[in-house]
Amino acid sequence: MGRRSALIARIVIGSSLALIPTSVPAAFAQASTGSQSSDSKLPPPPTIDANVNQNLTLADVRYDNKYDVYGGFSSYHANAGYQLIGGANLGGVDLQGTRWFRKRLGATVNVRGEYGTIGVAPNPFGIRGPFIMEHMGMAGVSYRAKQGKPAAVVLHALFGGNYGYFNSALDGHAPAQFGLFSNQTSFTTALGGSLDLNRSPQLAFRISPDYIYTDFGGTAQNEFSISVGILYRMKFPKGAFKPKPE
Repeated sequence: MGRRSALIARIVIGSSLALIPTSVPAAFAQASTGSQSSDSKLPPPPTIDANVNQNLTLADVRYDNKYDVYGGFSSYHANAGYQLIGGANLGGVDLQGTRWFRKRLGATVNVRGEYGTIGVAPNPFGIRGPFIMEHMGMAGVSYRAKQGKPAAVVLHALFGGNYGYFNSALDGHAPAQFGLFSNQTSFTTALGGSLDLNRSPQLAFRISPDYIYTDFGGTAQNEFSISVGILYRMKFPKGAFKPKPE
C-alpha cells in the first residue's frame, strides 16, 4: 500500500511539472490580450486645429485704420534705349504710404528705386553690361475693392516722374554710343494694385503687380513690375478714427 501511494504521488507531481511550460506562456498571452483589449477601448487623443489661433486673430481685422505703410522688394522690366529691344530686369525697393479717407477710398504716395545691369550695343570700349538705375516718385488714388478677414484687394492708379540714370558706368562716353538713352526724367504711370494676405489686424503680406508706363527718349515704354513685402496698418486708440461710410 505504501509503495502504491508513493507511485501515485510521483505520477501526479510529474504531470504537474509537464504542464508548467505550456500553461505559463498561455497565462502571459491571456494577460497581454486583456491589456490590448483594454487599450483599444480608450478614446482617441483630441485633435488640435493649428488654425484656431490664426482665426481668432483675424477676427479682429476691421479696416478702420487711418494710415498704412508698405515696404517690399521689387522686380521691374526696363527698356533703357532705342536699340535695346530686350531691355533689362532690374531689382529694387517699393515703398508706399496710404491715407484712408473712407474705408475703401484713400490717397497713396509711392517711391521706387530700381537697379541693375543691361546689355548694350557692340562698341569698341569693351563695355557690355553697364549699371543703370531708375528712381520713381508717384502719387494717386487707392480703392479697396474687396475686404475680408483673410485678405483684401486694393486697386491703385499712380502718376508722377521717373529719373533714369543711364551713364553711370560708361567711362565718360556718350550713352548713345551704346544704344542707351541719355540721363533724363520721364512721365510715369503705375496702374495695378495689391493682394493683402492678413496675418493680424495690423500686419499683412502684400503682393503688388503693376503696369508701368514711361516715355524716355520721347517713345513709349510699356513695362511690368511686381513687388512683395509687408504692409503695416497703423492702429490708433479706440475712437481716434471712425471711417466715413463707404
